[in-house]
Amino acid sequence: MNIQQLKCAIEVWKCGSISKAADRLYMNQPNLSRMLKALEDEFHIILFSRTASGVEVTQEGELFLKEAEKLVESTDAFEKSFKSLPSDQFSFQIAVPRVSYLASAFSSALLPYTQSGTIHVTYRETNNNDIIHCVSSLGFDMGIIRFPIDFETAYKKDLAERQLKFQEVLTFRFAVILSKTHPLAKKQSLRFSDLSPYTILVHGDNYSVRFSNKETDQLYKTHIIKNEITIFDRGIQFDFLRSIPGSFMLVSPMPKSILDANGLVQIRLEETEVGLFEDLLITRRNHHYTDFEQNFVRCLRETERDIMNGLR
Repeated sequence: MNIQQLKCAIEVWKCGSISKAADRLYMNQPNLSRMLKALEDEFHIILFSRTASGVEVTQEGELFLKEAEKLVESTDAFEKSFKSLPSDQFSFQIAVPRVSYLASAFSSALLPYTQSGTIHVTYRETNNNDIIHCVSSLGFDMGIIRFPIDFETAYKKDLAERQLKFQEVLTFRFAVILSKTHPLAKKQSLRFSDLSPYTILVHGDNYSVRFSNKETDQLYKTHIIKNEITIFDRGIQFDFLRSIPGSFMLVSPMPKSILDANGLVQIRLEETEVGLFEDLLITRRNHHYTDFEQNFVRCLRETERDIMNGLR
């Protein structure tokens, strides 16, 4: 037995499916099944019974996995306490969506730590599924996920099953960002009918695997826009918005400093055009906020006030 075997078994327990757990663990299904079989053979128990919809934990399996979860948590805490960096070094890992206001708030919180000592920081921009995996399985300190309010119940249920806690960061409606030279740049507000002749830039992995493309299209409304460019890098969106005539994006409100630096404006979408979205900060259940993390949350609140006040 090793800790990785226990983590994999716990993931199957939380997912109720070997195939879903394999996706979240970035493993192939046969390898995960062999790992579970080896664990069952070693302890002479049956952890799961197979069903038409996935797997169900057995009575003895549930007792085993509850104890395994305690062991994994204590092992993680042990490793963290004895692998801590010297006092003049700072380490932090966070996974977030490709969002400018988050980068702005994080850089503000990080600035004091860059003035002295040594820092080891990972700032990973990715999609919801990967963000949740980073926090639940890869030891990241924090994550922030984004979803339509319509999906809130499903996401919060998933987070609770993974033993993750969460707090609301921002609730918002999308704004439109476009070049100052765009034909619509002088508008006070916009409808999708105004945008339909133009070209939308979308991030290619924003959709959740938990929901069909039809459901997400209905919420994001991108099916109304005929011309689309798919991108996977936040930096390139600014190059495209400046250089491709008629291009635009739907984003959360953006800091004015970033808009000005890239020659962009942001315009409200009328409330009847798009629903509410939510950004949710996630950590492991037993995680306690450090001074840096508390300051980061304060910086988030300050940045949020600025961007919401600046949206015309």
